[in-house]
Amino acid sequence: MMMAGRLASFTHVAFGSQRVMATCCVHGQAAGTAAAYAALHGRTPQDVAKDPDAVWSIQQQLLRDDQFVVGQVNQDPRDKALTATVTAKSEQDIGPAVAVISGQTRAVFGKGGCLSSQCLPGTNRWISGYNVALPVSLTLTFKTPVQSVGQVELVFDTGLYHRLTYAINHAQQQGMGWGSPQPETVRDYTIEALCAETNSWQTITAVEGNYQRKRVHMIGFAQKCSGIRINVLATNGIPDAHINEVRVYEIGDAGKFPVKPKGLLPHPLLRIPSEADGPSLQLAASPEPGWWRDPDTRPAA
Repeated sequence: MMMAGRLASFTHVAFGSQRVMATCCVHGQAAGTAAAYAALHGRTPQDVAKDPDAVWSIQQQLLRDDQFVVGQVNQDPRDKALTATVTAKSEQDIGPAVAVISGQTRAVFGKGGCLSSQCLPGTNRWISGYNVALPVSLTLTFKTPVQSVGQVELVFDTGLYHRLTYAINHAQQQGMGWGSPQPETVRDYTIEALCAETNSWQTITAVEGNYQRKRVHMIGFAQKCSGIRINVLATNGIPDAHINEVRVYEIGDAGKFPVKPKGLLPHPLLRIPSEADGPSLQLAASPEPGWWRDPDTRPAA
């Protein structure tokens, strides 16, 4: 049996942060994902917990499902986006195009964030220029054409820094964006594939009215592909496009739970802290204090 929730002993002060529903939710997702792995592979939870490769596979699936796992980033060997060159005609220093394959789908710096040794710095998303009008495009060019495009997975910015909670105070409630999409989220977009044989772009997906953070597109493009392009046509409010992650899988290669490649090393920027670090451990720093400001308080350019 696997159980999830507040299954630990805390002091009174620490319990205040551990009893919230968000904490219970992520525990439940992790336990459910581990249970699915055990059932799929015919193994017991005890056996899975003792197998580092199994734990790695479960953590990778959680990352793919847009969880944040401390000290881990996307290393799925089947994700063709990780081998691509990522470019955009419009980007900001705090949101370069290549950030969509950083392996981490959110910013976790600053107060309340992670230790700098256990997360990647920066915003971990592509942000188009303030003074560049939509539509804008993000392009992934594969060093070697992929045999097909079976699935494209996108993670959009949904303003996780916004305070969204029930409040007794009516003034506080009015200041929250309940009942409508968050302004940072991409609303309308298309996905194109560059056919390797004809060297021409073909539209393979078109979406209008999006408000979700994670989108999984079953493509079935059965031709050699040299690149993928995402065209952002409109957002739900802000003038610039935000995309946190892009993943690309070939047909028949998008199943759950990747197998850990032999000899795979941890990300060079991530490590397990030791007691020898002492007070030297620091929270990851913000790339630019105030970058998360609401659209009406942003600079014009």
